[in-house]
Amino acid sequence: MQASTTEVQSILGNVKYPATKNQVIDEARKQNISGDTMQTLENIPDREYNSADDVVNEFEGFQKAVEAFHKRKYPATKQELVNEARNLHVRDVIIRALEACPDKEYSSPDDVIKECRAKIQSR
Repeated sequence: MQASTTEVQSILGNVKYPATKNQVIDEARKQNISGDTMQTLENIPDREYNSADDVVNEFEGFQKAVEAFHKRKYPATKQELVNEARNLHVRDVIIRALEACPDKEYSSPDDVIKECRAKIQSR
């Protein structure tokens, strides 16, 4: 199953804003959001969100990057991933996070996310 913006939107009406990433995730857990959607939601930046639209924008930006990583062939170097993200107009915050990731060859999308998760979440 693919992560769903609609599923995220369905839980955001119960969140009081401003809200932290952890508060959004707590509400998602209470509502038993699907695994793929939860995984993507857990990777949005750790910051305070002012509205549901704010959360959805971050979610969609991260989802677009994940989809790009899953569609490409591996192995791939960091620079190839950065270039592809730029070509696909992935959000600048994701591109900057990729640029801060280890300069190595990645074997899979999961490898990229595992190696770069901290960089992505801190942006």
